[in-house]
Amino acid sequence: MKKIVSFIIGLACCGSAVAQPSYTLEQLKQMAIENNYNVRSARTEIQRSKQQRSEAFTKYFPTVSATGMALTFNKYLINIDLGLPQALQALLPAGIELPSSVGLLKSGVFGSVSAIQPVFMGGMIINSNRLAKVGQEASEIKLEVSEDEVELTTENYYWQVVSLKEKLKTLDAVHQMLDELEKDVANRVRVGVTNRNDLLQVQLRKGEVESKTLEAKNGLNTISQLLAQHIGKADQSIDVALPSELSDQSTATVPELPLALHQDHQVALTLTPQYRLLQKNVESQRLKHKMTVGENLPKVGVGASYGYNNFFERGRGNGALFVGVNVPITGWWGGSHAIKRQKMAYEDAKEQLVDNGQKLVIRMNKAWAAIETSHQKLLIAHDAIAQADENLRLNRDYYRVGLTKMSDLLLAQEYYQSARDRYTDAYAEFQTKIMEYRQATGQE
Repeated sequence: MKKIVSFIIGLACCGSAVAQPSYTLEQLKQMAIENNYNVRSARTEIQRSKQQRSEAFTKYFPTVSATGMALTFNKYLINIDLGLPQALQALLPAGIELPSSVGLLKSGVFGSVSAIQPVFMGGMIINSNRLAKVGQEASEIKLEVSEDEVELTTENYYWQVVSLKEKLKTLDAVHQMLDELEKDVANRVRVGVTNRNDLLQVQLRKGEVESKTLEAKNGLNTISQLLAQHIGKADQSIDVALPSELSDQSTATVPELPLALHQDHQVALTLTPQYRLLQKNVESQRLKHKMTVGENLPKVGVGASYGYNNFFERGRGNGALFVGVNVPITGWWGGSHAIKRQKMAYEDAKEQLVDNGQKLVIRMNKAWAAIETSHQKLLIAHDAIAQADENLRLNRDYYRVGLTKMSDLLLAQEYYQSARDRYTDAYAEFQTKIMEYRQATGQE
């Protein structure tokens, strides 16, 4: 029954594998950067910061405003008593009466336009444009950080998939060994050379291998789905191309320690996007402090205006030139505290730059130490493969001639499986640690 279940599972996996597109690590990274939400959001943030910078630039130009109004009243707003003498009425022809008063301003239109050019605004316009530029540069650095995070996540997913696929290959090889061993032991039991207990041990071991195979396939399916969602293909089943270095672990050459990657960490610090982002924060807080000071300085502007109305039957227009000065006298009461508060924020940003810069250097040291450690583990794991292969061969030969027990042979197979799994995990970890170090030191 177990054979039938395994056969069905194998057919299902093979059938799905045929339909699945296979991607290399570089292709996966490229698709992740193009389709990942965090990267798209970072690109949108850059566009928003560009619009904000364009908005700040318009403050250099005059402020132009226009006002228009049409009025009508139920009676004249101004009545002028003419005070004409009654004798004058007697001189007029019959039917004509002199008015006793004249009404003005019952309806009309009014319009004006004005333009004010800022001359001195306490440095607020200049500093706001500089701040907008810093904001755009910070957004571009955040995009770099997002892309690094996406690449590292892609790398982790990729090597998890590779590790599980390699483990399935090892489990399949072990299962084939157990199939052959089961046939051999069954024949030996039939002729009375060995007891049935050996056959039961082999069958139990096969059950364990089949259980681990099913567990590995389920894990592979989950990681593959996460990887597909990560690269923007959540509705598709995907596969990854295995690296050629893992095609034959017994003859594989262990990659050397990448000494060419090692950097002077103090020099590399200024190349990292995290440190450059901290520098932009310092610059931003400095400009905000200047702007706070500028809010409490006098403002000077020159302007011109022109107005038109026809309230007095004939249209009349008039123009004016003016100079305006605004001195925030009472504003200094609260403004002095705002300046001090922003000064503190600026000083705090400078301390963050130093403190987090030291932590970034420590992160680089740790990342390089992790490369050295993972490389050493890889060397040990590679040596263990040859030892496990030889141990399995010897125990297989000894069992055939009756010099060892079945339990020893099965234990040798476990060592064989474990050694290959450790090498796969060590290789995947080594590659991931290299990527982490490259990002920690700001290398492309």
